[in-house]
Amino acid sequence: MATPYPDNAPPSGAPGGKTSLGLDSNLGAMLCYIANIICCLGVILSIIFLVTEKENRFVKFHALQSLLSMAVYVVLMIIVEILSVIMSIAHLYLIATAVSWGLWLILGLIFLLIWILAGIKAYGGQWYKVPIVGEFAWNIANK
Repeated sequence: MATPYPDNAPPSGAPGGKTSLGLDSNLGAMLCYIANIICCLGVILSIIFLVTEKENRFVKFHALQSLLSMAVYVVLMIIVEILSVIMSIAHLYLIATAVSWGLWLILGLIFLLIWILAGIKAYGGQWYKVPIVGEFAWNIANK
């Protein structure tokens, strides 16, 4: 099966290029991460970029990586809540509350730092791979 991008081509969309929405590619890539801080705006922007970007691999990669990192965050938060419910059923209310709040805080801070770092790297034009989801996003974006 032929790929839409030549294997030896330079990375498309590195700083200087434009997105399909008219933004600089590095700004569009950065917004995919930084907007995650504001509820689900990053998810919405990432989906828009994934749908509209046909040739800009840089923005497509960062949009996909942002979506995947948000998915990991949501799954981890669901696991924390399930753990909290299980402890509550076992009548460990105080421990359940402490564990739930502690894990929410820790995971929230970790993902906040990841999104800020990835946003800064994207704005700088770097193909920064977030741990766990980066390689998966890279493989999908470069098909």
